[in-house]
Amino acid sequence: MVATLLVYTDFGGAVTAPGTKQNADALGPPQLRFKYADNNTIDTADPLPIPSSGTTRSRWKHIYLKVSVAPDTQINNMKVYTDTTGFGTGITVLSGNEAVVNTLAADTGYDPSDVADELLTGHVIIVTTTNFFTYSSGAPKTIGISEAGNILNAINEETDYLVLQMEVINTAAPGDLVNETITYEYDEI
Repeated sequence: MVATLLVYTDFGGAVTAPGTKQNADALGPPQLRFKYADNNTIDTADPLPIPSSGTTRSRWKHIYLKVSVAPDTQINNMKVYTDTTGFGTGITVLSGNEAVVNTLAADTGYDPSDVADELLTGHVIIVTTTNFFTYSSGAPKTIGISEAGNILNAINEETDYLVLQMEVINTAAPGDLVNETITYEYDEI
């Protein structure tokens, strides 16, 4: 049987203990919204203001895939990429470069985004970042799998976290942004 993977995000809580594990697929498009609040509510509350100087930063997002229908054998070689267009001038989405471990049994790499405008490198695991929109289908970002055997082969198993944060500077245009797509790819046998 072909596997089914759902997009989840964790938020709130404490280090290694998310307060909420939410199925982002159930929210309807768009499934993620970068904002000042540490939640997944798709609304107009807590927007990121365009600063007159400096940088405004969203709360970071812990995103992962969770198995809802198991593959016949396994899933591995997990990658993620964008169409590289981004959100336009003055807006950057950063991705943490370090492996942020997440499994069904333990949320080892989880760190809540509990301070407004905190740098993504304030995360307990993340030391360096990359502009997420530099990852393309030809040069995707590798996402770890820390489940047993470094594979997904059972219901509820999870990939490691993809941790993202939006930054806005004074050259950004006001208004709602056009939705962007994040694409995951993997090998399934």
